[in-house]
Amino acid sequence: MENLLIFASEKEVRFTKLLKFIVPTYLTSLFNTVYTIIDGIFVSTYVGTNALASINIVYPIVNVLTGIALVFATGGSAVTALHIGGNRKQEADRSFSASSFAAILLGCLVSLMILTNLSAILTILGATPVTIAGCKTYARWWLLATPVVIGKELFTYFIRVDGAPSYSFITALSGGILNIVLDYILVGQMQMGIYGAALATILGLVLSFSMGIYYFIHKQKYLSFTLHNLSLREAMHCMINGASEFVNQLAIAVTTIVFNRTALSFAGEDGIAAVSIIMYLQFLFIGVYFGFSMGIAPPLSYAYGDRKIRICRKLESYAHRFFAVAPIVIYALTYFLTPVAVSCFTDTSSPVFPIAVSGMRIYGLGFLFSGINIFAAIRMMAYGKGYFSGLITFLRSFLLLLLFLIVLPLKFGLTGVWLAVPAAEALTLLVAVWFLRPIHC
Repeated sequence: MENLLIFASEKEVRFTKLLKFIVPTYLTSLFNTVYTIIDGIFVSTYVGTNALASINIVYPIVNVLTGIALVFATGGSAVTALHIGGNRKQEADRSFSASSFAAILLGCLVSLMILTNLSAILTILGATPVTIAGCKTYARWWLLATPVVIGKELFTYFIRVDGAPSYSFITALSGGILNIVLDYILVGQMQMGIYGAALATILGLVLSFSMGIYYFIHKQKYLSFTLHNLSLREAMHCMINGASEFVNQLAIAVTTIVFNRTALSFAGEDGIAAVSIIMYLQFLFIGVYFGFSMGIAPPLSYAYGDRKIRICRKLESYAHRFFAVAPIVIYALTYFLTPVAVSCFTDTSSPVFPIAVSGMRIYGLGFLFSGINIFAAIRMMAYGKGYFSGLITFLRSFLLLLLFLIVLPLKFGLTGVWLAVPAAEALTLLVAVWFLRPIHC
């Protein structure tokens, strides 16, 4: 098996070698966010902030679909990497195949349930008479394209674990570029509104999905699909290991509803639009943390699967140095670049602009703590201990965040909405640090 980042000893571990995984993984993570961010920019520019609010209202549905994909993509790819590190090809193929089939089947069932109750679900999510039509248009496209949405996420992770992070990045890049081009044509030039934005997004996903299919038919290095000895138990094992990512996506869905409703009560539709912008921008900043952590996860799994604990500790030492510096740099960038970033979504004279700028600068304080929390969760998942990963993610993304979203606005108003994330991340850090203790076999 060539070109996989498997080290024979800790002396072989070099940061320059790790960058071959980390950089493409971060760029992949970055372009994965392009699908919704570019939609948001074009829709807010050419259609208006009410249309932007419509997309944000639908986003919890997207989170559910993405969560189904990621629970199997992250958990399954980590289990697969452990098998690869231990040179257990049949087991690796089974983990890969069971994860893929289970994710697509479950995703299609959930999508069908949502489609049959779409109007009622959108009303619960916060759709108003002003936004309901746009919400239905955007949601239907995502739901009808569920196999592609889920398959694209699966391929992104498993191609990386198969030892081809650069190809994984190219699949995301290609889809992202097509999304941008089609948004310009369909939304900017042809004035197709939310319908055009949804179509551009799905066609970008189709391209990435097709490239993933091509990879596993013609270019795979180690992994291959198999129907031999597949079991529900294997799929459940992969799902449990990746539970933190489903918890994260489900938590985003729930807290987005609370964010929207709370912001609506303080600032009307402008508040929801500001929440939308902040949600888009936070992906760009915390994407650095996810990119680094997911990039270093396969080498950690390879080493742990081969019981080479010293290599694991050497890899972790690079992570400790990175997270000692990165949060400070990222928050500084957040604070100073926020006005420019927000202006990409709305005019500076719009009432949404000051709400989003001040909100992002407060919300961004959470970036000082979230990097370590994210790494701690992904580290435990890489070692096949996804239940610990799920606990960290549950605290930071759901339990504490929801608590502070309820409590802080009562005292601080709209400022309390933005403070909820920093408060949740800071408290989670106290737990996450415990899970960063040296690992043992």
